[in-house]
Amino acid sequence: MSKLKLKIEIQRYARKTVLQNIHQEYTKGLIHGFLGENGSGKTTLFNCMSGILSFTGSLFFSETDNFGYLPTELFMFPMITGNEFLHFFVAAKDQKMKKPELQQLNELFELPLNEYADQYSTGMLKKLYLLGLLLQHNEILLLDEPFNGLDFKLVALVTALLSHFREKGGTVFVASHDIEHLFSFSDTLSVLQNRNLSHYPDKESFNRLKTEIIEEAKRKVGILPFV
Repeated sequence: MSKLKLKIEIQRYARKTVLQNIHQEYTKGLIHGFLGENGSGKTTLFNCMSGILSFTGSLFFSETDNFGYLPTELFMFPMITGNEFLHFFVAAKDQKMKKPELQQLNELFELPLNEYADQYSTGMLKKLYLLGLLLQHNEILLLDEPFNGLDFKLVALVTALLSHFREKGGTVFVASHDIEHLFSFSDTLSVLQNRNLSHYPDKESFNRLKTEIIEEAKRKVGILPFV
């Protein structure tokens, strides 16, 4: 199977080095999960992968890779309806909106597309972006914290959609703080720590990592005198 090669020699903000010596290959057609503590640089990493931020290294996606990016912070133009935004989103990829696809997908997302999108809740706005990425027919999805702001039913729905996307040959890169959830549906896992990545290629290695994290937490709690 073909690979995507992530190569970041160094990425800096001013004089601070955020990412360094990251060299990792990812197989297409899988779901690749990413973990990292707050402030570890996950969003910076995803912005580098998407081409938004500059760095010393090589671009993650080639010109022939059709990918879509869901950032953590979502922007919405004022006075534009959800329907207008989706048409703009699809046109940005030189595609035409297929109304039957839009109607079918929105039966799942249940968005009020005729209302102004800048009035949407955080969860609704995230659904709108995800809907747009699916309508673009991307082969690769790069998703930074896609489950934040979603209720439990929508988390289950988006998880099922990502698994279906993979079954159809798509590739997903997804960052999340929810370790249990991420472990449940990812095929590989990358952990960002100390400016670099540790890679776990299968479920067996996930479980070892999970055990280590749980045991470390127990040790830290165990030394507290008042618990």
